[in-house]
Order: sequence, then structure tokens, then C-alpha cells
Amino acid sequence: MNSTPDDEWMSEQEAAAAAHKTVRTMREWRKKRIGPPYTYFGRTVRYHRPTFAEHFRANQIMPVRGLRRI
Repeated sequence: MNSTPDDEWMSEQEAAAAAHKTVRTMREWRKKRIGPPYTYFGRTVRYHRPTFAEHFRANQIMPVRGLRRI
């Protein structure tokens, strides 16, 4: 399947839905510089799909089972 350049970029609303967050949360993350990378196309915020997914993969916390603190 061929992808177009538009397929690689998500709108603010699409990114919020993909992250199961609100648009307001996405805006707060940008303001605090803690969320996924983004860019501006003019005054419109866009998220690059592969980079967006990689951001969340890179920030996963994997629990370690079997270790107990006493």
C-alpha cells in the first residue's frame, strides 16, 4: 500500500485519540515540553505517526516481577 505524505502526519485531534487523551492534555504536554514530538505546518500542529508511536514505545515502563523489597 502506498502512503501519501498526509498519511504520515496526524492532526492534534487524531493524536489525542490515538493516545487516549484529550486535546487539552496534548496542549498541556506541548506547553510543558513533555509529550511526543510535534511540528507546525503554519499555525497547525501535526504529529509524525512513526515518531509519535516510537515516543510511547520508548517511554514504556516494564514491571519486574519476582523482586520484593523487605
